[in-house]
Amino acid sequence: MKKSATNWSLAAHFIAISYLLLFSILYIGMDEKHLFGVIIILLSCISNCYLYSNSKSIRQQCPRLYEKTFKGYIPRGNVSAGIFEEIEGVTKLRNCVLKCCMKDNCNVVFMNDEKCYHITCNSNELCIPTFTSNPDTTDHVYMVLVKPTDEDTWEDIISQQEDSKLQLDREMYQILNDRNRFKDVYRDLLMEGSFNSDSISCEVGINNICEPNEICSPQHPKSRSGICQCKDGFIRNQDGDCFPLLVKDAAFHSDPDMLTNHLLDTPDNKSMPVTQQHLSVTAESKEVRLPEDEVALVASAGSEDNDDTYQFEWTSLHQPEGSTAVKHQNGGELHLEKLTEGLYTFKVSASTPTAYGEAFVNVTVLPAKRINTPPTIIITPANQTIKQPNSAAVIDASSSTDDDGIISWYWELQQGPLGYQPQLKDSPTLQLNDLTKPGNYSFKLTVTDTDKATSSELANITVLAGTDYPPEANAGEDKIIYLPHNSITLSGNLSTDDHAITVWEWTKSADDAQKAVDMQDTRTPYLQLSNLEEGGVHVFVKPPTNKPPIANAGPNLTLSLPQTWVVIDASNSTDDNKIMAFKWEQLEGPSTVAFENSNSSKTNVTGLTKGLYTFKISVTDDNKNVASDKVYVTVNQNKNQKPTANAGEDFIVELPRNIVLLAISMEKTDESPVLILTDVTVGKYIFNLTVYDEQGLSDSDSVTLVVKNDPMLLFLIEITIDIDVKFLTESQYNMLKGKLALLVKDGSKLRKSTPEIGSGRAVLTFYVESPDGKSISANEVVRHLRQKLYVDASLLGFSVAKLQTAICQNNCSSHGVCNEQTRKCECEAFWINDMFRLYLKTDEDSDCSWSILYVVLGMICSTVATLGALWGTVYLCYTWCTKSTSATKPTTYKLIEDTEDLPPFASRKSNLSDSDTDSDIVFESRSKPPRFSDLRNGHKPNRNGFSKMGRRVKT
Repeated sequence: MKKSATNWSLAAHFIAISYLLLFSILYIGMDEKHLFGVIIILLSCISNCYLYSNSKSIRQQCPRLYEKTFKGYIPRGNVSAGIFEEIEGVTKLRNCVLKCCMKDNCNVVFMNDEKCYHITCNSNELCIPTFTSNPDTTDHVYMVLVKPTDEDTWEDIISQQEDSKLQLDREMYQILNDRNRFKDVYRDLLMEGSFNSDSISCEVGINNICEPNEICSPQHPKSRSGICQCKDGFIRNQDGDCFPLLVKDAAFHSDPDMLTNHLLDTPDNKSMPVTQQHLSVTAESKEVRLPEDEVALVASAGSEDNDDTYQFEWTSLHQPEGSTAVKHQNGGELHLEKLTEGLYTFKVSASTPTAYGEAFVNVTVLPAKRINTPPTIIITPANQTIKQPNSAAVIDASSSTDDDGIISWYWELQQGPLGYQPQLKDSPTLQLNDLTKPGNYSFKLTVTDTDKATSSELANITVLAGTDYPPEANAGEDKIIYLPHNSITLSGNLSTDDHAITVWEWTKSADDAQKAVDMQDTRTPYLQLSNLEEGGVHVFVKPPTNKPPIANAGPNLTLSLPQTWVVIDASNSTDDNKIMAFKWEQLEGPSTVAFENSNSSKTNVTGLTKGLYTFKISVTDDNKNVASDKVYVTVNQNKNQKPTANAGEDFIVELPRNIVLLAISMEKTDESPVLILTDVTVGKYIFNLTVYDEQGLSDSDSVTLVVKNDPMLLFLIEITIDIDVKFLTESQYNMLKGKLALLVKDGSKLRKSTPEIGSGRAVLTFYVESPDGKSISANEVVRHLRQKLYVDASLLGFSVAKLQTAICQNNCSSHGVCNEQTRKCECEAFWINDMFRLYLKTDEDSDCSWSILYVVLGMICSTVATLGALWGTVYLCYTWCTKSTSATKPTTYKLIEDTEDLPPFASRKSNLSDSDTDSDIVFESRSKPPRFSDLRNGHKPNRNGFSKMGRRVKT
């Protein structure tokens, strides 16, 4: 039905366009301008028809397509959502989606500007669209959900998300509050092919064309041409049917007006705010390593204008297969237990009634650290024997194992015949093709694992020499030629050898040396003779006048390891006259040996190893005739017994002995290595001895050395004199020793003279014994000597720089410890040294006898007493000065004047003596009159009205 309706709609468009074209030709005219406009309209209509006809093909190819273009959205998992594949040459969203529909592994389309990406999602949850808050990105990125990774639909996946309703409502409110943004999205959908535009052309008033729940809506005012659209409250699904609108789908499918009306009519949303703020949620990813299987994730959220309490929710997006991790959520903290190796991915969301935000966090659980063990080398075969003429061998170590892996192989020659220098390839398998010399070959393999740990093993190859028989020369039959033929070819190709003949040489006999003949190719099997003369060659054998010696190297010998020496004897060699010289030399062997005396009839050969040796004896008589003989020595390898190490018995030494000799004995050897130890100090020493034999076997033993303190340590005294120990002569030393014996009460025992560290001054160490053999206390001897030297510092003949016990025996008043280097007391808390001893530089040892508490109290009391005495002194001085000032105050005098209050002149005169006159008498006023008194001239009236006269003073 829908296909036929689509075809009918396409035909109706063409009919309408034809009528329009005919009307334009008849009524408007056929000028070029109008004809061009008609063609443009025609092409537009045809393109629209094609667009509508192809809209169904998208659904047919993408039946699980989620019909929404997410502009400004990115996958929830970002780059970890899956595998991003850039599609070259595709710049349109529609083409990008069509190509994704045809691929089995494409789940989501992501466009960044004009770059097309196909995403193969790791999970559906990681590919859920998430709005990006970056304003520079929202207008450049698009997402289209093509098909999920499983059998579910994108609608079910979105609805199953715990926070889907909150997220969809948030998107819906953002769209409603940004109408321009919604219109852009809607317009982009139409331009890109409009994945949800399945409209059918219709005519207004004819409703049989449209499906149920659809209505024919005019495209232009005053036009009956329209398209089938869903009725209010309905929305078209993927199959093209209109179904009742759901709240969660309104944000994706409705036009702005219908979406607004439907949302405002929803009772649940009436009290919701129009906008939601975006919260910035942060959470730090963690990395743990087994066996640690617990971790805590902490999320935090913040908003500049929001101080509300946040509601946190954690969602697990991915975890290792088979994981049984236990999760405990407490607000913004998620505690995980029983983690297994792998990657855990979580989403944490924070929300308030007015804000929302989310973040993603990973927990990487690493495997437990491996305890490395060195590689194990397996060589197959470890020992092998080949016999000449074979010269090849293979040593295979590819079966070697390691707990992590072997990264390098290194072969090196340990032992081989003289001159053997092979080129060894660093590989698990060693192939040798140049074992041409008999003898013992030893190769060492060192392997290294990934942790740089190494192991080494030896591989041995014994090459046995085959029996070599001398060649047999055959010059062919005798030849006869007749002149004028004077040339002939002699053939020696009938000569034989058990191996191969390498050298040919033709020579004339001694009797024919004077005969003329030309010889060519003398070093080939075929000899060319020319210019021959008539005659023959005769050979005569005559007995010699002196017979050559007969060399006898003795019988062949066989010995077994660990014996590495042998005596070879050629004393049975004979001569008719006298043997003058012997000479031994080595011809072949697996190693180079040493001759004790190679020019005697008998010699001791040392340095033998497993294999066959060939030795040659050359015997020279008195006529310089030389004869030689060979002897073969075979060295077998018996089962080697490891050596036995014996480091000796444990022992104890006491200082001042500080040099120790450790004599080491080993079985089956005449050697006794010695270990010399010097400058040993107090303590316990353990020395391990490891011995090796020539076959590489070893044995170990240990010896314990205990060094104890000098038993006389507490009685030793050290005296340092101002002379370099290098310049102290023997006579000065004896003189010093004698004077020292005179100063002490009893006999002194001088121990040693050593240089002082740093200065090099001579330090004499001694102790003192009483007549009954008991040692006297070092402190007592030091005090005695200090008293003697205090009286006369030149008693010893040298200036004494320091006199003290060998070890510090100062108990520091039981409130500290003595420092052996400085000989100063290191006091405990709240105790200090005696300041008088410290600053007055007395000879007495420092101590910790002063309590800080008492010192502080004493200083406070002294300060108070000093201040009191000072105050008293000042007070007394002040008092004395005040009294002195009062006693010397000057008297005030006034002249007496006639007043009404004075008595008559006669009365005054009667009181004066004859010698007094009025002119030389004045009166002293002893006090000042009050401020407000009834006085005149400074006199106070008496009770009877007369003024009391003052003391007369004669002037």
